[in-house]
Amino acid sequence: MLQYLLHRLLLIIPVLFGVMILTFFLMYVVPGDPVLTMLGQHATDENIARLRAQFHLDEPWYYQLYNYIIRTLKGDLGTSYLTHIPVRDALIEKLANTARLALTAIIVSIVMGVTIGIISAVFQNTWIDYAAMTFALLFISTPVFWFGMVLVFFFAMKLGWFPISGMGDGSIKYLILPAITLGSRFAAFLARYTRSVMLEVIREDYIRTARAKGVKEKFVILKHALKNVLIPVITVIGMNLASLLNGSVLTESIFAWPGFGRYVVSAIQKRDFQVIAGSVLVGAVIFVFFNLIVDLLYVALDPRIQFD
Repeated sequence: MLQYLLHRLLLIIPVLFGVMILTFFLMYVVPGDPVLTMLGQHATDENIARLRAQFHLDEPWYYQLYNYIIRTLKGDLGTSYLTHIPVRDALIEKLANTARLALTAIIVSIVMGVTIGIISAVFQNTWIDYAAMTFALLFISTPVFWFGMVLVFFFAMKLGWFPISGMGDGSIKYLILPAITLGSRFAAFLARYTRSVMLEVIREDYIRTARAKGVKEKFVILKHALKNVLIPVITVIGMNLASLLNGSVLTESIFAWPGFGRYVVSAIQKRDFQVIAGSVLVGAVIFVFFNLIVDLLYVALDPRIQFD
C-alpha cells in the first residue's frame, strides 16, 4: 500500500505543476487590469506605476512566473490585490465554512439518496418504486436557486423556524436550509443511480444462490448486495463532495453563506488574480485528494481489487 501511495503522490506532482502553469498564463492573457480595478477613479499614472511595482506587475512575464512558482512551493499564495489579506488565510476561512455546508449536504444526500434507491430497487415496479422515482425526477429537474428560495419563503419568512440567511453564531439552525437545498438535487440523482446499480447487482448469480440457500431477504440485500452497490456509488459521492468543497455558488448566494464559491466568483469579477490562482490550485488539490481516497476505498470494500 505504501508503494502505491508513493506512486500516486509522484503522479500528483506534475498534475499540480501543470495546473499552476496553466492558471498563470490564463490570468496573464485574460482581459482586465487589476491595478485599474483597485484604483478606480484614483487611477493616475503615478498611482498605477506605484501599485504595479508593489505587486511586481511591471516585471517580465517569465520573472513573474518564476516568483509565482517559488512562492507557491513555499506555501505562500500571495496577497489579495483588493483586501490586502493573505490569500492562504482567506481560503482557509472560506473553505472551513464551505466544508461545514458541503459535509452536511452530502450526509443528507447519502441518507436520503442511497436509502430511497435501495428501497426503490427492492420494490421494483410497485407504487413505492414509481413514487420514489417520480420525486427523484422532480428534484433533479428543479433549479437549485428556486428550491432554495421556496424553502426560505415557507420555513424562514412564513413559519420563522429557521434564519433567512447568513451563518449567525454558527449554530446548526443556520445550516439546515442551505444543506437541504444543496443536498436535495444530488440525493435525487443518487437515488436513481443507486437504484440502477442495485437492480444489476440483485440479478447476479451469487444473489440468487444466497436466496436459494434460504438466506433471509434483508441479509441478502444488506450483507451481499449492498457492499457491491457501494463501490460505484462511492465514486459518485467522492467526486460530488470534491465538487461541493470547491464551492456551491448558487446556494451560498441565496443564503449569503460566506463560502469558497462566493469568494472565488467575487475575485473573478474584480480581477483579483492572486485569489483566482490560489483558488484554482486549492480546487485541483481537493479533486486529486478525493480521487485518491476513492481509489483506496475500493480496496477496503472489494477484496478482489489489489494495490498494483
